[in-house]
Amino acid sequence: MVPDSNPSWFGRYRLSSRIATGGMAEVYLGRRIEEDGSRGPAVAVKRLLPHMLTDRRVVQMFLNEARITAQIQHPNVISILELGVEGPEPFIAMELLEGRSFAEVRQGAADRGQHVPLGITLRILVDACRGLDAAHRAMDEEGRPLRIVHRDFTPDNIHVGVSGTVKVIDFGIARAESIGSGTEPGTLKGKFFYMSPEMIIGQAVDHRADIFAAGVMLYEQLCGRRPFSGPSTEVVLHRIATEHPRPPTELDPSVPPALEHICLKALAREPDERFESLQLFIEAIERVGGSAELAPPEQVASYLESLFPLDSDPKRQALRRARLADPSQPSSTRLKAVAPVSLPVSEPAPQEATSVQAAPTPPPARKRRLVPVVSLLGGLLVLGLGATLVLRQGPAPAERLAKAEATPAPEARVSTLKGFGGDERATPAQLARAGALLLAAGAPSEALDVAESFVARFPQDVEAHLLAARASTELRMGRRAERAVEQATALAPKDVRPLLALAELRERQGDVSGAITALAEAYEKHPRDARVAPRYGLLLSHSGQLDQAAEVLVAWTRRTEDARALAELGFVRYRQDKLDEAATLLRRALRMEPELALAHSYLGAVLFRQANISGAERSYREADRLAPKDPRALVALCQVLAHTGRVNDVEEVKRSLEARFPEQAKTLVTGCEPAR
Repeated sequence: MVPDSNPSWFGRYRLSSRIATGGMAEVYLGRRIEEDGSRGPAVAVKRLLPHMLTDRRVVQMFLNEARITAQIQHPNVISILELGVEGPEPFIAMELLEGRSFAEVRQGAADRGQHVPLGITLRILVDACRGLDAAHRAMDEEGRPLRIVHRDFTPDNIHVGVSGTVKVIDFGIARAESIGSGTEPGTLKGKFFYMSPEMIIGQAVDHRADIFAAGVMLYEQLCGRRPFSGPSTEVVLHRIATEHPRPPTELDPSVPPALEHICLKALAREPDERFESLQLFIEAIERVGGSAELAPPEQVASYLESLFPLDSDPKRQALRRARLADPSQPSSTRLKAVAPVSLPVSEPAPQEATSVQAAPTPPPARKRRLVPVVSLLGGLLVLGLGATLVLRQGPAPAERLAKAEATPAPEARVSTLKGFGGDERATPAQLARAGALLLAAGAPSEALDVAESFVARFPQDVEAHLLAARASTELRMGRRAERAVEQATALAPKDVRPLLALAELRERQGDVSGAITALAEAYEKHPRDARVAPRYGLLLSHSGQLDQAAEVLVAWTRRTEDARALAELGFVRYRQDKLDEAATLLRRALRMEPELALAHSYLGAVLFRQANISGAERSYREADRLAPKDPRALVALCQVLAHTGRVNDVEEVKRSLEARFPEQAKTLVTGCEPAR
């Protein structure tokens, strides 16, 4: 599709190009521009087509997709950055992906008379299942299982990126227990070839319906055909609901028996006979090995490039033109051809080294007696040039740093340190301090400039590479940040800071498991480090690994009085149904730090579960008072009030949400349902 190259504004987003259009919605490449002019990363902005805005069911499905997907934080699930409303029109801002759907990959292979290699299909299917398993296990802020079921897990809703990354997309008809579904009761949605028997006959549906769909995709790979087919939709649906598929080895004797067993178990007609979770399905596939060895992501990327090369693939060309048309990019960047990228933000190409010509050899003196005069003039000239250079360089680096540290206004601080990296008088310690001040002032681009000069002048200084990693992470320049972390690790293999920088990068990229892996390595080396242990415990807690989180947080809080870690441990105990211990820990945290809003919010959840409604209300109100910019406590309070039937108070809280969070209000007030 040729992108619409006329940029326009949609709320805070500047839309540069339309990059896709479907039956219900269209997608634009956009970039959020804040009031101060700062730019966010390039994103995909999804909008309903105008004629769909009046269809209540379509709008509900659209909102449902964002609400459910936003609950899932996993590298194999597309990231929802914002669900908003502009006038009467809802929109979704999500991470920008470059690649093709798994369905398109299979069709691309078929168009060439090929079959997608088994290892590549297994890698794609396993990674997609990892993301969907995270959705099945997701919990809300109160630690309650959301019980998300995708219900449309098909090759069309698996995205394969040009870097080999795999993501589950389109949760539009998914169901979450606390959110609901965008479909009417008893209505069949999705692609019926992948529907489970219980979906077809109208029985209760849980996560095992998605396991059945995974089994269908595995069967298609092994057999080159669907497990159930027929001359009409009705015949196919009847066969899915009543019959068993033929064993794959009857159709192809070369199918590994272990894979056949896995496939048929996933396709069992009764949910209880299937795998209990997608994690078990994944582990079973990974154990097969041999001809069923999973291909690495790099091989997936290479295969995708062979099917859809950048120079001839219309979709990738459309996205490339959209990036070049982005008015937020410098004109020189927009006009130049760029290499294909898979990150949401393109990284600038490294600057070419400036050539320096050697000074010409001065001509010999014509007469010997002129030499003293020439020498004197030369000396005066050198002194004059030196004085001029000093004047041009301005105040000494130490003076500039002192002035910047004494300047509270971020803009003035950035102005004071402008061009600091180019001052060759600056020492490594001064360059590191300047970079830290610029990062604190919200100027990562300027900090990266300092870091690049720092690295060029002092390539063996680990501080230079750590500064580059932090600045690149802030700018979402993932590859640049990874290089900096690798260089810092090579220079200081026992230093914990490169691992912390890597964890920060992975967390910013939405790769929670990657962040946990980096912190686990750091914790193994430095279990008593205040920069490591509480952060590791917090991330384990937020990812639902409660036993490990408890172990880390208990060990840490025994050694130090850390109110934040105590509060998180209390939240872990709450989710482990140890309510009395949770309440004790949270009250202890509040004695140490009475204004810790999160502890009040966690305590509200505990008190509500203990049927102490008035105590829960007080805790949530106090949390809201202490953190008025965070809507979570107010939404939880609204749920408590709704549970007690206090309609007038619920309406008052709804009005507060609408007044204080106008852009999120429509989403937030839907949370004012009775808490269970």
